[in-house]
Amino acid sequence: MGRIFEFNNENFFYLWDNLLIDYSRNTFHLVLITALFSLLFAVFPAWLISTSSFSGRKFYDIVLYLPLAIPSYIMAFTYSDILSYTGPMQTFLRNNYPQISNFFNKDYLQIEVLGIIMALSLFPYIYTVSRVSFSLLGSNYINVAKNLGLSSFQTFYKIILPLSRPAIFSGLFLVLMEVLNEYGAVKYFGVNTFTTGIFRAWFSMNDVNTATQLSIILLIVVFAVFFIERFLNSKYRYNYKINNNIQNLVESGFYKTIISNIICGIPFMFGFLFPLIFILNNAISTYQKIDLSNLFLLSKNTILVALLTAISVIIFAFFVEFIRKISKGKAYGYINQLISLGYALPGAVIGMGLILLFTKINSLFIEISLIGSLFVLIYAYVIRFMAVGKSPISSSFERHPETYDQTAKNLGAGTFKLFQKLHLPINKFALMVAFILTFIDVMKELPITLILRPFNFDTLATQTYEYAIEEMIPRSSVYSLLIIVIGSILLILLKKTISKSWPN
Repeated sequence: MGRIFEFNNENFFYLWDNLLIDYSRNTFHLVLITALFSLLFAVFPAWLISTSSFSGRKFYDIVLYLPLAIPSYIMAFTYSDILSYTGPMQTFLRNNYPQISNFFNKDYLQIEVLGIIMALSLFPYIYTVSRVSFSLLGSNYINVAKNLGLSSFQTFYKIILPLSRPAIFSGLFLVLMEVLNEYGAVKYFGVNTFTTGIFRAWFSMNDVNTATQLSIILLIVVFAVFFIERFLNSKYRYNYKINNNIQNLVESGFYKTIISNIICGIPFMFGFLFPLIFILNNAISTYQKIDLSNLFLLSKNTILVALLTAISVIIFAFFVEFIRKISKGKAYGYINQLISLGYALPGAVIGMGLILLFTKINSLFIEISLIGSLFVLIYAYVIRFMAVGKSPISSSFERHPETYDQTAKNLGAGTFKLFQKLHLPINKFALMVAFILTFIDVMKELPITLILRPFNFDTLATQTYEYAIEEMIPRSSVYSLLIIVIGSILLILLKKTISKSWPN
């Protein structure tokens, strides 16, 4: 085990001399493209829905969350098939518009296309926080801007965006972490990133040393992004009175309604509707080949690991927040930072770290073999998604004043009664949000599952990936469809729950 961190093996120097610059350049390029288009797809629709009244507004306010139900790798598999030479787009053009079909006959498996596709899947992270932030700002700032003669665009650019910058940065941070964690999409598109390099070194080159060293480099990149996000959010911190006056939605005229529908419709149609129709069509065309018993088994496995992880996360997160609330210990700040770092760790890094850890444990206790067990898989999920579940619970605890606890204690309530009669009921919606978010993320997770799953244990995500990587995308559609349907139902439930958090 001591040789793992020695940087003198031949494979690593080969990667350093030939591929490391390529990994770095591609990772940065993909992050940049995905971030840019995620902001475009999220911020403008969130602003329009938060401030304007137009036909279709309520519909878009629900469906713009739904692309989050489609994992990035499924989005990539689907669009690669749609855009391929034998796909519906090029086939339609060849049959109906042969004079322009050659212009669209291109190789779409490019990093720029992948960045846009991933943005279509990930933009709801930014949309959600932007939507909440824009709605909670109130009307005073907009009224002052109008009195100063600022146009609607100037108000948005000079007032609203700066006030919402911390929230937008937090959503953007989640997008960047998902891009750094992504494996299935970048592998399929043939884009060399740090994550694909870790898998290549481990599985193709059978070199744990090099995989570990690449994991350390990726970890350094992730920590850099993490601390930059923390620095920017601390630098651009604004104190303003939330909901000083609730904004009145501005009625949109005919042309503004059309523009609003276009701006909101593009991310919905390309991020959810078109992929869903294509996947549904493939599932219907291949239904005779579906092994229903295998489908049931994979669904059971997926729901099992997602359920166990979500329950574990909300129990631990609620316990930590409750202890912080009643003890007010300074140690909570350090625990909070550690938990936040968990989501910043890519799945490949967590997988590598746990294999090294439990390999060491197995060497000390020969009779115990934890690698390849369901326990280690759930443990890895909990590490990665603890921050996801903790965030809404922490926000809920912070919203409730100290007078609640003081009044309950004056009435003779002990610690257990505080937990049972006060904090559990008033935080039930936060617990529901935390459960749904964690469940969805675990259901979509691919790198951790591929690395740590028990022998002969597959989920809907791994089966979708294995069929797609073997160029059997139609066969993968039914598994993709189940992930999307379950995720969409939960996201609609989530939207109904968190709608109580803002006025519009």
